[in-house]
Amino acid sequence: MVDHNHQKLTAREMVRAHTYPVLAAVSSLSLLSITVLLIPQAVKTHRYNRCIDVQIAMRVGINPKGGTAAGKMNYLKAVEHCEGF
Repeated sequence: MVDHNHQKLTAREMVRAHTYPVLAAVSSLSLLSITVLLIPQAVKTHRYNRCIDVQIAMRVGINPKGGTAAGKMNYLKAVEHCEGF
């Protein structure tokens, strides 16, 4: 292969010249694929969190003494509803 100055490159120089761009491309594609694969999980989690918030708000209106902390009745009922039990 000939470089920009029309000098013939050795095999080692060719590897050194092309390693960084190839690794950068592979890394970029990996990050892009990870991002795309995580989108469905993010959507599911976002919907679940919205469901929990709405259920807790509704249940606090009905039973103000039920509590909203983890393990309290209103929270447990909200989780039960949003998980489909």
